[in-house]
Amino acid sequence: MKRIHVALLCVLLASTAFAGFDLGIKLGANYNYIDQETFEYQPYFDQFADLGSINSYVGGIFTGFGIGFFSLHLEAMMSMQGFDLQELVDGEDFFEVVKRTQFRTDYLNAALMARFHLDLQVIKPYIAAGINVGMPIDWANPENIQIDFSNFTPDRLGLAFSVGIKIFDLIDADLRYVHGITDILTGDISFTDHTFGQLVRLSVGLYIF
Repeated sequence: MKRIHVALLCVLLASTAFAGFDLGIKLGANYNYIDQETFEYQPYFDQFADLGSINSYVGGIFTGFGIGFFSLHLEAMMSMQGFDLQELVDGEDFFEVVKRTQFRTDYLNAALMARFHLDLQVIKPYIAAGINVGMPIDWANPENIQIDFSNFTPDRLGLAFSVGIKIFDLIDADLRYVHGITDILTGDISFTDHTFGQLVRLSVGLYIF
């Protein structure tokens, strides 16, 4: 993970060396959920029957540069991500059921995206793909709940895919899906099985120059 962080920082520094790079701010909303295909094999949350989704806001800056129909974009976005503890498994005391309790983590999400767009006069629709690195800044557990988090890791690495449109070279609307490839319980990187954090984001960007 540290090597990926350094690589993204190098790309950011390299992008600023170009005279004609774009710079802007971006605001949006996240829909964050957990993909738990092998949930029954995860020992750390076996007292809970389900991990629910949460919604949150996101904001940050972006820069980009390119030639013709191709461009590279780098984003630094602050967002809150996590999950809900919905209920205890069958057999637990009804009065001890935990509902709507959130585990929240503040992230600095760095994303490097390759865009392919139609270079039209007014609007420029595009598709994009890249990598998203979620670097945790702070995270909190629910109060009065005893859970072993010794093997829980908040680091998140994901593959990002998006579609969007750029209007008048001034406004950028983007719908993105980030497919997590880091197991949130072990930190292992994998493309199959395990328990991943997934993200759907809708954002609007404003170009400063």
